[in-house]
Amino acid sequence: MQFFRTLMPYLLQNKLLGIFFICGVIVEVIYLVAAPLSLKYLVDEAFVPKNFQVFVVILSILIIGGALSICAGTGSDYALNKLSGRVIQRLRTELFAHMQKQSLPFFEKYRVGDLVSRFSSDMASIERVICQSFPFLIKETLSILMGLVMLLVLEWKLTLAMLIGSILMFIGPKLLQGRAEASNAKYKEAQEQFSNMIDETVKGYKIVKALHQQDRLLRRAQGQIRDLLSLGLNMHILNSLLERLPLTVLLVLNGTMIGFGGYLIFHDQMTVGDFIAFFTLFMSVGQSASNLSYLIPNLIDSSISFKRISEILNHQPSVPEASDPVALPPLDKYIEMNQVTFGFTEGTDQIKEVSLRIAAGSYAAFVGPSGSGKSTALQLLSRFYDPRQGSVRIDGYDLRTVSEASLRRQMDIVFQDTFLFNTTIRDNLRLGSELVTDAEMMEAAELARIHETLIGWPEGYDTLINNEGASLSGGQRQRISIARALLRKPRLLLLDEVTSALDPATEADINQTIQQLRHHTTIISVTHRLSSIVNADVIFVFQDGRIVESGTHQELLQQSGLYHEMWEKQHGFMLSQDGLHATIDGHRLAKFPFFAGVDLLLLQNISTLFSTETFKEGDTVVQEGEQGDKFYIIVRGKFEILKSFQSGSLQRVATLQDGDHFGEIALLRGIPRTATVRAMGPSVLLSVRREAFLELTAKYPQIFTVVERTLKERI
Repeated sequence: MQFFRTLMPYLLQNKLLGIFFICGVIVEVIYLVAAPLSLKYLVDEAFVPKNFQVFVVILSILIIGGALSICAGTGSDYALNKLSGRVIQRLRTELFAHMQKQSLPFFEKYRVGDLVSRFSSDMASIERVICQSFPFLIKETLSILMGLVMLLVLEWKLTLAMLIGSILMFIGPKLLQGRAEASNAKYKEAQEQFSNMIDETVKGYKIVKALHQQDRLLRRAQGQIRDLLSLGLNMHILNSLLERLPLTVLLVLNGTMIGFGGYLIFHDQMTVGDFIAFFTLFMSVGQSASNLSYLIPNLIDSSISFKRISEILNHQPSVPEASDPVALPPLDKYIEMNQVTFGFTEGTDQIKEVSLRIAAGSYAAFVGPSGSGKSTALQLLSRFYDPRQGSVRIDGYDLRTVSEASLRRQMDIVFQDTFLFNTTIRDNLRLGSELVTDAEMMEAAELARIHETLIGWPEGYDTLINNEGASLSGGQRQRISIARALLRKPRLLLLDEVTSALDPATEADINQTIQQLRHHTTIISVTHRLSSIVNADVIFVFQDGRIVESGTHQELLQQSGLYHEMWEKQHGFMLSQDGLHATIDGHRLAKFPFFAGVDLLLLQNISTLFSTETFKEGDTVVQEGEQGDKFYIIVRGKFEILKSFQSGSLQRVATLQDGDHFGEIALLRGIPRTATVRAMGPSVLLSVRREAFLELTAKYPQIFTVVERTLKERI
């Protein structure tokens, strides 16, 4: 089988253990085959002639041989356990190491349940074969071969008759093997899907609760459990047939052997001792053959598991390291993208012919609407992906030619979605910086404005993090991640929406820290909050995968282009330092299309109607189908717009950020909400109730007239 051919190199690496195991098995099998043969001599040479001396000799040989067999078996078991342990150890290590070499597309293709099942159920299946099925196969095969030789010596005619009938023992399993393999594969895929569903449910329990989706998920789980039941039943029935068919054939052969053997005895062509020895030996050989049939389901299961593991081991990274990589010198001059085009899938490009250059030691920012390509550009700069066309270079070195280790040593990236390991705060901070002192660690924590928080906890820096930091707030996780990056003192620091989960005061502190670093570290920040990058040396404005504007904050405002439009949308709000209270001025309200033409004084009156609302990640602001009675303006934060479909699933159709608004139709008409709006992080909204707005319009009818006309035009 391909399975054993693939495993053979692993086994051959431990030749001495393998030889010791084989020798022990051979001794065991010789004794097992010789023991039934002794019956011939016991009956014909000792019992019938009543020769006690011959009896003592045969019995002594059996006892001594049995002792040797036990010793050989014990030694072979030890060798086998050590051999199998080393093989599984190497296989697990290779699988884990190979997974660590993979690029981002690999982890986007395989979900958590997919990979966990490879390390758990699939690896356990292979371990069972190496520890149990493989040695059993060798022992039973040797027993059959040696037994057949002895059977031919005892009575070749009867042996040939049995061999012809034994062919049936293997025809049935062979016919069922294909169906059994397909059934096993389907069952493993169903287990994998169920594992993924459990993983999703546990990680998304807040959303499940918030949207009251327990019943829908229960129905989905019940469907998958039913599939597991039917697929498992089909698999077990086929496996049972694979085991039963050889036993049935063996019963038929036993009857045939007794009949034909009796015929030979009655015609003096076989002695009683020969027949007893033949019968006993044949039963032993038949049992060995039958035992092999029990292995077939395990071998099928393991071969499928090995194919699934081989699928991972054969997966090549989409961002490979060069065959002869060069060490990247410390960043000294510039980082650039030269005519870069890239898309996550064929036929779609998120980045189109982008060229830019950022001087070493400067502070650059990427901004633009959602989906404009700014985060994709950052991932290309960090070499999580390689461009389809063009190149990304640091001081003239194409990143595809440099070693990953030398690149990572001088680069760090802080993501919007912070991940913390389930260990202490100290271990998380010193990740990749194990040689730093406690003083340096605390200095980095102070720069990230997290030190005071940490020393206030009972365990301080030795506080254990559980469930990937779920017990911490988003802001705390983000600041720990920033401190971890600062501790490594990178020459190139990439920031992906790092202040999105922070309150205004902490955001201001982090922005101040960035200003302190800017001349010693090259900083590239992706953000949608323009107020945080007004002091950047250069700002690149992305739209539809291209850079449409670039320059300083003041230069871009003067161009009156996309950046100016985005700035105007986010301008006009006042937010308290704690982020709990916000206001909006009349000039900002005038920029909304449905307030266009309303007198500024009246808009100031409308601005007083707004109340501040705060939301946490996963909170639902409005639910699809509920009655609309509020209009919302986003002061800070990011929201996803979800629509329900006939399948019962919720799908994201859009995202909204600072300065966007929703629910304006509720000002005039209390119609049901057409979509669900859910917070994607800590957020601040301004809202006005329909009743308050209508009270104001009753006092100033012209407001109602202008707003109604504008809304009618939009609808």
